[in-house]
Amino acid sequence: MIKLSLRQCGTLECREEGSVPQEKKSNSILSVICCAVCRTDAKMWKQGHRDLALPRVLGHEIAAVDKTTGQVYSVWPGQACGHCRYCRDKRENLCEDMRIIGFHADGGFADYVSVPEESLVSVEDSIDPHILTFAEPVACVLNGLERLDPASGERVVIYGGGLLGIIAALVFCERGCLVTVVEQSQEKIGRLQSLCRENGIELCKDTVAADFDIAMNCCDSHIAFCLCISKLRKGGRLTFFSGLQKNEDIETNLLNLIHYKELELFGAYGPRRDHIVQAIPFLKSQQNNLRQLIEKVIRPEDVESVFPHILSGNALKYIVEFNQSGDGVPYKVADAKVEDVEVVALPTFLSEIVARIEPVSEDIRNSAQKKVDLKTKPLGALGRIEELAVRLSLVKKSLQPTVACKRMFVFAGDHGVVEEGVSAFPAKVTVQMVENFLDGGAAINVFCHQYGIELAIVDMGVKGDFVDHPLLLKEKVAKGTHNFTVQKAMSPGDALLAIERGAGVFLEKNKEKQCDLVGMGEMGIGNSSSAAAIICAASGLSAAEVVGRGTGVDDKGLERKIEVIERALALHCPLHNDAIDLLSSLGGYELGGICGAVLAAASEGCCVVLDGIISTAAGLLAYLLCPNVKEYLIAGHKSVERGQQAALEIMGLAPVVDLDMRLGEGTGAAITMNLAELACCMMREMASFEDAGVDSGSL
Repeated sequence: MIKLSLRQCGTLECREEGSVPQEKKSNSILSVICCAVCRTDAKMWKQGHRDLALPRVLGHEIAAVDKTTGQVYSVWPGQACGHCRYCRDKRENLCEDMRIIGFHADGGFADYVSVPEESLVSVEDSIDPHILTFAEPVACVLNGLERLDPASGERVVIYGGGLLGIIAALVFCERGCLVTVVEQSQEKIGRLQSLCRENGIELCKDTVAADFDIAMNCCDSHIAFCLCISKLRKGGRLTFFSGLQKNEDIETNLLNLIHYKELELFGAYGPRRDHIVQAIPFLKSQQNNLRQLIEKVIRPEDVESVFPHILSGNALKYIVEFNQSGDGVPYKVADAKVEDVEVVALPTFLSEIVARIEPVSEDIRNSAQKKVDLKTKPLGALGRIEELAVRLSLVKKSLQPTVACKRMFVFAGDHGVVEEGVSAFPAKVTVQMVENFLDGGAAINVFCHQYGIELAIVDMGVKGDFVDHPLLLKEKVAKGTHNFTVQKAMSPGDALLAIERGAGVFLEKNKEKQCDLVGMGEMGIGNSSSAAAIICAASGLSAAEVVGRGTGVDDKGLERKIEVIERALALHCPLHNDAIDLLSSLGGYELGGICGAVLAAASEGCCVVLDGIISTAAGLLAYLLCPNVKEYLIAGHKSVERGQQAALEIMGLAPVVDLDMRLGEGTGAAITMNLAELACCMMREMASFEDAGVDSGSL
């Protein structure tokens, strides 16, 4: 049998033993299916405890089975005396002689566990054993809510958006409450945003709302506890749920609010057995939501390696799997879009580029966010500038990010679909605008000059020829695409060639001078139709939900554009997660070029700023080819084209600025590049509270 034993602080030993635990009177020997890793387990590993007798098998969030009967059990980890005043009052969680599985007795980090029969809770319904390990933390929350008696329509604020904070939010939501969760970690916000949005939970770094009916502290910050008090209305209720960091000061002026407002304050510590029983129906109804809180399913020998992440405060739930093979990979959520991305067979040049795109460092993300949060300002006061600073730190792998070279590529190409009357401008405008770029007369020329951005114009598929020019890069695949309402826009081979040439453009320029920040612009009459069609196919949305006016078509033109894209989608039925199929069926050569350049930039550790809907659609193609590219992307500006938001949601991105722009060319990206450079300066030069000698509690 496998057993994980804490031998001494910082040392967890994984060993195989030949025998199962000995039978004890009134105890059952159960086979552990899986056991979740709690922050308490990590703290005991790191710093021990005065009452902890070593060696000890940790783990108290257990799903187990009686192999003889097949009965599945959840476990109340408490072992109460049964006769003290608290046990007699049915408050056995406060037992004077409480013993806890995984603390005073060996726990669930083993193939088998010995559990007192009165601590077992049989599970009759079909519940995923991974979900069953949530029973104990859910029971803790239920104890915390018991005396609050929340009513439908009441407003609740929860400080701390970790595992328990989100579980509490889901419990409040089930009871019809309106819930706000305040969480400082951007990592957690990014991970939990979709879950909260789906359940109507407001998730934010801070809130100016006040007069809540109920407040709950689900983190150990004394400041969060103080905010709970200040946010409550008169007669409000506070559940003192999480213990606070020791030796911190709380102002008596603040505590007086409990008196003046006649607040009700309820302490909560650990669950009773009946709370485990009450948790089971919640687990059954919330299985899909709780799956999204699982960080990884891991092997027993991997437990010690995840303790530091748990102690960092940024982890959700790790689950150790016994008697089955834990795969040690991120937990798969059945309906998560990222996991739907299939790996396609790529040609050698593209597979080599993709292989060089490294996942970003979570350690750097956490350190960068902490550095930003400790600057001399209220938390989150610099808004999106703070997010840009963290993103650049991640990509540059440094907490002192710099932008020495900024570069803008404007990829140009013509589209056969203009034959269907989808644009307010004729196809010849593509040639004319490229010549305007080369003459220095376009908006993108002005913007790049103002912000010190090196500009290059790339002919990927313009229906015309140009004389040599210092700004011009000739990479033409063909003179425009086919009309995609009657045939594929291009062959799969030409789609790959466009991607390859786009990648080559970036790589060649990068050899001349390494780029820190690159923008992706475009020019091509008809390309908003191509971008909208790709986004429709990738997202599953209808043309009416995605298509916009592009260069400014009138109402009739918009109707025609929607009808044209519907016909094209019905004709080709492209695979939603196959970038090559999407590009060849519906794309443009300039979109292929941007896709390749995005991948090449990420492979070279360069941050990429996308522009409007066309640039975003091309970025989506790159993302479908390599999801790791997401962390290298910045969405420059919010386009008035509706489809852009759908593409950004697939990638989990949000635009930095909103100026009601719909020009393209890379103009929105140029503005954002300037802000990104500013964010780097802030990261390097702005003082922290400690540097400036400013009391952070005063802001």
